Amino acid sequence: MYKQHFYFTKEQLEDLYVSQKLSLSQMAAQLNCSSVTILRALAKYGISRRPAYRKKIPIAKDVLHDLYWNQKKKPIEIARMFGIKNERTIRKKMEKFCIKRRTLSEAMTTKMKLPFTGDLIEKAYLLGLRTGDFHAKRVKKCVRVQTSTTHPAQYEMMCQSFGKYGEPRRYLYKNAVHGPEWFIYVDLHPSFEFLVQKPERIPSEIMKDHDTFFAFLAAYADCEVNLNLTRSHKNSLRFAFTLRSHDKLVLQDLKENLKLFTINSFMCLHAEAGYITGFGPYSKDHYELTVGRKSDFLNLIEKILPFSQHSEKLAKMKHMLKYCNSCYSHAFSGWSNIRKEIKNEILK
Repeated sequence: MYKQHFYFTKEQLEDLYVSQKLSLSQMAAQLNCSSVTILRALAKYGISRRPAYRKKIPIAKDVLHDLYWNQKKKPIEIARMFGIKNERTIRKKMEKFCIKRRTLSEAMTTKMKLPFTGDLIEKAYLLGLRTGDFHAKRVKKCVRVQTSTTHPAQYEMMCQSFGKYGEPRRYLYKNAVHGPEWFIYVDLHPSFEFLVQKPERIPSEIMKDHDTFFAFLAAYADCEVNLNLTRSHKNSLRFAFTLRSHDKLVLQDLKENLKLFTINSFMCLHAEAGYITGFGPYSKDHYELTVGRKSDFLNLIEKILPFSQHSEKLAKMKHMLKYCNSCYSHAFSGWSNIRKEIKNEILK
């Protein structure tokens, strides 16, 4: 059996390793051999190994979990935050705390996706957006909510509604019919699955509660409403809140529930399928729901105003409430300025 002979003594090893506390690589460099040779010599001479140095990491479990899962930090990024060179130290700390590692797909995804809180009023508003202009579909393991628009306010509304759950994005493209538009979208956690199917009617859980119903209506109005302030008689004001869409059953539900809240409305067929517009023919019959009586209009605006998130619609509604008892000549100047500002912001 081969026996290795060393050309250095036990005393030399004890001096370098125990007294001077050199590392194995430093000893190997001085003695002109490999680190493995040093290890074998320590074992042969019965020199005990020093305990491994472990730097104490001042990081709590909840902090590490938040950095890794909520803020999507990589282990190497967390290590650098705490002055640690090796990311393996963070991985060991995660194992100790039983913090689950991200899958490869999750690790490669840089966009934030937080689960839905379950708040019913917020859910009602998001369903109102889905029933209006916003489309939703499954994209791999997430839910994508998207729409196109020429209004910056629409993108701002998406950021306000979904920004705490995902990262809204937009890019410019040229629509063959409408001209230049922004395509806006946000990828969300699978818990937003409730948005994939467009509601044909307003869910009963939303209809029966005051706040959820008007949150839904505010979102639907943010997408579809046309607010008008015109002259009536010589110098009086006439208000109109008009929703036009092919969602006949949704408009009927709105009409019936508004009546329960003592708000009168009128519904009729606006245009039949095939009607030619500037954007092409309607594919379905379009219906119109209007609240025109001043008392009903003001009652409705006051109820949806706390839930609305569309800056253009908010500016109009606030102006209408401010000048509801004024003459037309006083209200017209501000109303005209609001319309000019909106027109200037629209993508040309």
